[in-house]
Amino acid sequence: MSRREIVTYGPMSYFPIRRIVEEEIRKSGVKEGLVTVHAKGATPAIIVSKRDEIEKVDEAIRRIVPTLGWKHGNAYAHLRSTLLSTVKTLIVSSGELTLPTDYEIFFLETRFVYNHRRQLHFYIRGKC
Repeated sequence: MSRREIVTYGPMSYFPIRRIVEEEIRKSGVKEGLVTVHAKGATPAIIVSKRDEIEKVDEAIRRIVPTLGWKHGNAYAHLRSTLLSTVKTLIVSSGELTLPTDYEIFFLETRFVYNHRRQLHFYIRGKC
């Protein structure tokens, strides 16, 4: 398992991490297998989407789980994270992600934060 730290801000800010995931795959030496990406915490999310469609994803998330009206200040962030998930597992083939080149892996910061340090965990398994 490996870890990386990223600095985020939010709310609803999307940080592309595909390059980081690909670097971790290369470092692992795995040619055929799986990579699991985990965003540590109770409020972030990992999203895989076409780059040019992330605005549609964002609109849907905001519509389904609005920011206002909650008794607990950031309940919306917990719910968004739960619905979207903090974990994604992707296929590695020939040492590369099997995602099309127009897709991105995004870390989503759902809360109102600035300069927030977030941990990404990577579990890469398979044949070298």
